[in-house]
Amino acid sequence: MTPTISDVVKILEELVPPKLAEDWDNVGLMLGRMDHPVKRIMFALDFTAEVLEQAIKKNIDLIITHHPAIFKKLTAIRDDEWQSDLLISAAERGIAVYSAHTNLDCVGTGVNHVLARRLLLEDVDVLDDSNGLGRIGIFPTAMSLEEFAALVKKRLKADYVVIGNAGKKVHRVAVCGGAGSDLIDLALAKGADTLVTGDVKYHSAQRAVFSGLNIVDAGHQSTELPVLEQFADRLGSYLAAGEYDVMITIARETLLLKQI
Repeated sequence: MTPTISDVVKILEELVPPKLAEDWDNVGLMLGRMDHPVKRIMFALDFTAEVLEQAIKKNIDLIITHHPAIFKKLTAIRDDEWQSDLLISAAERGIAVYSAHTNLDCVGTGVNHVLARRLLLEDVDVLDDSNGLGRIGIFPTAMSLEEFAALVKKRLKADYVVIGNAGKKVHRVAVCGGAGSDLIDLALAKGADTLVTGDVKYHSAQRAVFSGLNIVDAGHQSTELPVLEQFADRLGSYLAAGEYDVMITIARETLLLKQI
């Protein structure tokens, strides 16, 4: 049986409820007709030309992204702006786009849950109880920051990591996929010695390190990409339970920022 966009959206909103998203966020169906049949789905971190090209070649009906395909208010949709041009191209080919952003960050099985598991943390708990953002847990074997950073790089298949050394052994670790430097104070308050995240600015790192918190900046993309496989598997299971026949793939995405 072939589901429609409406059928898939209903399942997605059970898996990652929109109510979990931050007020400033934009989540849900960004583009598409609700009655359009879905035979092929592609997961991606971002809605980019690289992803759309793969979707076209594979005859994808629905692209599911983490970062919103439409984030800021659109005042026009024209082909001389890169994001609008992608939306036009997708619409012309009947490709729908759905985005789950901060709701995927905060849901119990989302970005931060997967990141904590990927980094082998144990006794994992929510870092920010107010919204479910971030995770904190125990790394089973205390080690130096340099050793732990090498493990993070390997486990996340990151091109590089950047560290800020507060002189602490790594044992109680907080994680937040994407940009999580806003959680520095909370990580310290909850007894973390190390925070793994991305997009850490210089002065944020300075405040963390001088306050006694190691920083491992593994990049925005590298800390979020691991969730795609798990998200795809969960959707696939729900679709199968509904006796829907859908092919699911994960896009190949080039890291935007690389070390040279």
